[in-house]
Amino acid sequence: MRRRSIRNLVLAGVLLVYCALTIAPFYILAVRAFTPTIQSTELHWWIPERRSLSMKSRIGDLSTVYNVDGRAFRREMGIKGYMNPQLTLSEIAEQYEIDAERIRSYLEPYVQYNGIYTILNNGFVRSLIATIVVTGASVLVGALLGIMTGSALAGFRRRWHMFVYNSYLLNMIIPPMMVILPQYIIMTRYLGLENSLLSLILLHIKGGALSTMVFTSYIATIPRELKESVYMDGGKHYHYFLYVLLPLMGTPFAVFASITMPWFWNDLLHSLVLLRPDNYTLPAFVASIGGTFTTNYEAIFSGVLLSLLPILTVYLIFQKLFIRSAMAGAVKG
Repeated sequence: MRRRSIRNLVLAGVLLVYCALTIAPFYILAVRAFTPTIQSTELHWWIPERRSLSMKSRIGDLSTVYNVDGRAFRREMGIKGYMNPQLTLSEIAEQYEIDAERIRSYLEPYVQYNGIYTILNNGFVRSLIATIVVTGASVLVGALLGIMTGSALAGFRRRWHMFVYNSYLLNMIIPPMMVILPQYIIMTRYLGLENSLLSLILLHIKGGALSTMVFTSYIATIPRELKESVYMDGGKHYHYFLYVLLPLMGTPFAVFASITMPWFWNDLLHSLVLLRPDNYTLPAFVASIGGTFTTNYEAIFSGVLLSLLPILTVYLIFQKLFIRSAMAGAVKG
């Protein structure tokens, strides 16, 4: 009895350490998302106290460090023509007869909440919508095509079935960088899909090894009597597909979605190659938001944090379905 208690305590300790190591990166990311870039080289275990905006700061430095849009600032302050970036805020207020409190109220959010403020004001919502569209369409259409492929290949009743199945598996050994140039030429020159989200969706739903293996292996376990009973009742193949096969695809769909959703959501390579900045998905958007002359680490970490929240929310909502899909086949019902 004592040995069992010690063993349970050791197991509980190991699980606690494992949970802490799993959660620690997300906690550190959350802290870094609110840590000013000027303090990015320091390790903080909690969000550091913010420095207030100094009127002695030069507008050029604020534009470089905090991604302040100089044109938007001049337009908001009613300044026409050229403005020397070496001017301090107090000098700008004096030279252009602008209330210092007005300048402070406009620039304070850039200093106090720079990461979130920079991300939200530079196209985050647009990139989020683009990522949701690409990921959702890729998962749904990819799953549908996988089910259609699996319904034809399940059981390998003919020789060409195995040949087609092995052809799909070749995708597993071809590195994406090896085919990125041919893919770019096909999408832009032959299909005319330059800077189009459809190009990413087509690349994601092309015949892949994962969808073929998941759906083919699962459909092969469905008794053939179900299909034969549909034919005996006068039904066609599409009746079997719609009313018998699709309702049974919950578990393999969860397997497919839980594996491919992070891939599609975090696809940086294809977004950078096929899209322009005005149409970037989240990974490319976060990679480009860092700054031109300096690296705004606060904005980058804030972008990573905000881009993780939607996908984490999906996993938390559907965690039971994903767990059930992971356990499918582990035990016999």
